[in-house]
Amino acid sequence: MTDKPNVVFMLADNLGYGDLACFGGSVPTPRIDGLAARGMRFTNFNTEAQCTPTRGALLTGRMPIRTGTFRVPLPGEPGHYGLAPWEYTLADLFSDAGYATACYGKWHLGNVPGRFPTDQGFDEWWGISESSDTASYTAHPLYPPEWGSPKIHEAKRGQDPTVAAEFDLETRPLMDEGITDRTVDFIKRNAEAGRPFFIYAPFTNLHPPMIAHPDFAHLSADPLPANIAELDHRTGQILDALEEAGVADDTIVVWASDNAAALLQGHLGGSAGPWRGYFGGGWEGSIRTPAIVAWPGHIPEGVTTNEIVATYDWLPTLAALTGQAERVPTDRPIDGLDMSSLLLGESDSSGRDHFVFLGTDGEVVSVKWKTMKVHFRYTETDSWTAPLVKPQIPSVYDLFSDPGETLNLMDSDLTVTWVIGAAMEPLIELAQSAAEYPHVPVGADFDGYA
Repeated sequence: MTDKPNVVFMLADNLGYGDLACFGGSVPTPRIDGLAARGMRFTNFNTEAQCTPTRGALLTGRMPIRTGTFRVPLPGEPGHYGLAPWEYTLADLFSDAGYATACYGKWHLGNVPGRFPTDQGFDEWWGISESSDTASYTAHPLYPPEWGSPKIHEAKRGQDPTVAAEFDLETRPLMDEGITDRTVDFIKRNAEAGRPFFIYAPFTNLHPPMIAHPDFAHLSADPLPANIAELDHRTGQILDALEEAGVADDTIVVWASDNAAALLQGHLGGSAGPWRGYFGGGWEGSIRTPAIVAWPGHIPEGVTTNEIVATYDWLPTLAALTGQAERVPTDRPIDGLDMSSLLLGESDSSGRDHFVFLGTDGEVVSVKWKTMKVHFRYTETDSWTAPLVKPQIPSVYDLFSDPGETLNLMDSDLTVTWVIGAAMEPLIELAQSAAEYPHVPVGADFDGYA
């Protein structure tokens, strides 16, 4: 066992719970299924409301409300979106531990100096700073040419990003190939140098505009299954690179999605599996996404866990697994819990009994507590633009007997009112914490707590 195992974190975009074959999907995903068979599969992995919140939570171990990343800012909105330079990321942690670090893909956590990946602990970056939908901007006849076209950037630590290519409808379907090629090269370089590495590979599939890569377009007239097939293929290429470099046994591989599938103009951009709802609301279909972690000889093979796990748990967990727990910051609230004992088979419990889901306004939408679910607000439709409705009394669902969240127990059984009290406890704790560590507005140049 190496003292410093490598870490490869692959992140899909807008991939729903039911999109992978090993989670009940209809599109074959043999390489991802194989990864799940060699490790642990999470069936109760919980994400945030949008791309930016999840990415902020993943990299900091903190709820997005604490980092000013709880929503994606609107185009032209004032302020600097994304992570303030003060935040301490997974990349900072691994870099401080002597790891080579790289981010290849969709960043979506800042687009100004000080907020690019190479300002946040990464040695190398290639990709896009904002959302994948920007690829379609210049195709619109009214798009102002003076605004310039979106770009694919590249950079090394200490250098300003440079333009690698235009980001448009021609380059959009080639993004995940580019991410994979650079990831494979980084693995080879650092394996040959004998240096431990951390790779964050945020893919761009399945985010709109969905355009199939030329090598996969023949699979379906619908780009969705073609893009799922490409994700599986790219995953296999990265796994093969680890094997060929002789470091597969010394590498922790995490595969997850940033948020749920989206329903856009009545077209389903992915599957929520057995759960209700899609991207944007507080239903389980919006919260639960696939997650897999494997580490040969350490994480038991072929294990499935339904323990509650949250996106912000990755930072303390990966820090513990790599022997870097002492580097987790103590000068700020860390909402993530160390799940390493669960992953290593030393415990059947994650230690987490709840998950708080916040909306893009930073206010509570729902709270999952054990197998119960309390909705303080809800969406009446599956559209991601649907308004959140606040009922007079929070609704209560039993996810064990009613996974589709169809029966509001408050309509028939007032004896479950106590569940609302259980859901309130983490909200009270969050409010108490915010009194000492105030939440950060979107776009704020936050530089630490007073």
